[in-house]
Amino acid sequence: MNPATNTVWLSPSATSFSCLCERCLESSRIHGRSFLDAVAAARVTGAVEAETDVAFARCRAGHEVVLRRIERPPNLARTDGRQLQLT
Repeated sequence: MNPATNTVWLSPSATSFSCLCERCLESSRIHGRSFLDAVAAARVTGAVEAETDVAFARCRAGHEVVLRRIERPPNLARTDGRQLQLT
């Protein structure tokens, strides 16, 4: 994957997202903008269908943000005494 790619990992049930564009944040840092201005300019929000595994969005500057849905990890095959057990 290209290091300049913005990737956001979504939970299996997510239908909306809010993130910051990494490229916009870096550009703001290079140009000496305030943190508040950087965050405001880099904010990306939107909706995604629950059935969608991969989607794309764009920040205000036009940078692509890749939205990828992750699966929940499978249950462990064996228990380990060091793991927290909830009952």
